[in-house]
Formats: sequence, C-alpha cells, structure tokens
Amino acid sequence: MYGTILIPTDSSDAAFAAVADAVEITAPDGTVHVLGVLEDLPTYERSGKPGAFDDEDPERRVRLEAAVERIETEATAAGMDCETAIEEGVPSREIVAYADEIDADAIVMGTRGARDAAGDLLGSTTERVLRDASTTVVSVPASG
Repeated sequence: MYGTILIPTDSSDAAFAAVADAVEITAPDGTVHVLGVLEDLPTYERSGKPGAFDDEDPERRVRLEAAVERIETEATAAGMDCETAIEEGVPSREIVAYADEIDADAIVMGTRGARDAAGDLLGSTTERVLRDASTTVVSVPASG
C-alpha cells in the first residue's frame, strides 16, 4: 500500500480508468492527489491531435476541472482523503514535478492502448513519465 498517490488526468477515458487501481493501492490513511494539466505547448511539440490543443477553446479548462472533480468524487466516495490541483505546461514535466513536490509514493495513470496510439506510442505522456519519474509509476490501460 502507498501513502501518497498521484492521479494525473487529461479528462480522457484512459485517465478515468486509473482511478479504481489508484484507490485499491492507497493505504487507508493515505492521500490521493488529482492533477489536471492544461497542455501549453508550441505547435511543433504537440502530440499530433488536431484541434485538441486549440487555444481559442474557452471550455478546455472547464472540461479539465470537471475531470479533476470527477476523480476527486470517486476517490472520496471510496473513503480516501483527496487533494486537487490544476497546472499549465508540458504534461509529463508537470506530472513529474508535482509528484516530486508532494513526495508521491506512486503515480497511477491511464494509458491508451497501442491501437489508439498508433505512431505516437513512444512519445506518449505516460512513457515520458515512466522514464523521468523518481517514484513508482503504475500504468493502467484504458478499458474497452
């Protein structure tokens, strides 16, 4: 069991898939931290999803806040203490930095299946976190 868990989210189904696993490995007196990251990247560094990073989308932050709240609700319903945060920047960097800041025992994050990530698998946020984090990273595949 881990005392301090970080669940990063981008509001995808893959991110939500990680919640049950995170709750399951969190100690009864542990804390779940939920981090939403608004991706703030120049066009040439983006993951190749057209329209996913449209700076003119005023609902982007609202969707992310709702995703963070949804995960917080699931964690607290399971009896976990929960803290939330929203950061802006490069997702993998923000996740690793936040995990270091809170001294996370583990990062539990969803990952897309290979069929969903065709051509982008090696550049995925999950893989960057796996490579750069100084703590345990649990990668949970999206269901379906």
